[in-house]
Amino acid sequence: MMRALLLRHGESVANADPEAVTLPEEVGDRLSERGRREARAAAEALRASGITRLLSSPMRRAEETAATLSDELELPVTVLPYVHELKEGDGYGRLSPEEQKLRRWSTRMSAHPDDPNLSDDGAESFDEVIGRVRRLKGELESRAESGQTLIVTHGIFSRFFLFDSLLGEEFEPKLVPRLVNLRTRNCGLSVFERGERWHPADAETPGWTCVTWMARPWDLP
Repeated sequence: MMRALLLRHGESVANADPEAVTLPEEVGDRLSERGRREARAAAEALRASGITRLLSSPMRRAEETAATLSDELELPVTVLPYVHELKEGDGYGRLSPEEQKLRRWSTRMSAHPDDPNLSDDGAESFDEVIGRVRRLKGELESRAESGQTLIVTHGIFSRFFLFDSLLGEEFEPKLVPRLVNLRTRNCGLSVFERGERWHPADAETPGWTCVTWMARPWDLP
């Protein structure tokens, strides 16, 4: 059986801002002090979890989280350039908080439920995000050996991974309003398995199964 652990990064400076959806990358894309504490707690909790490979988004808040995990787990970090945050339109981080809310990806996708290829001002389309998720699944499935891979990524990437696993081709932009109702947590751990059997006599569950959603690693038994 193959297992993938998707860990959202620790709290970033942008996450901690009380008003803006996000901040310019040079300001907000780094861990806050609370985020560093969360990363250390996650690393300590996952020390004996049997993780065999550590992957990370290229964004600074994810790489800083992964670096803490790397030290604790004694595993090198491999950066996957395609497991990054959803890309908003050009200059999005410099807009006012009110304008950010009006132009946010969820608002844009919800307003065009029949156009999965919509991309305005450099923003990423629905199909582009799905393509990145499926690329990761393909990369994981191409490895012959079983094991546990930990991927430090982002809340929206994990949401898309879950909905694609549950719905496949039935996951469409019209479901984005439901997607945003799915809560994510800083350093929340989501566990997916491929080849799971609910009972030894059962057939293998097809595709990827969600075992755990956004649990804090230090809360797990």
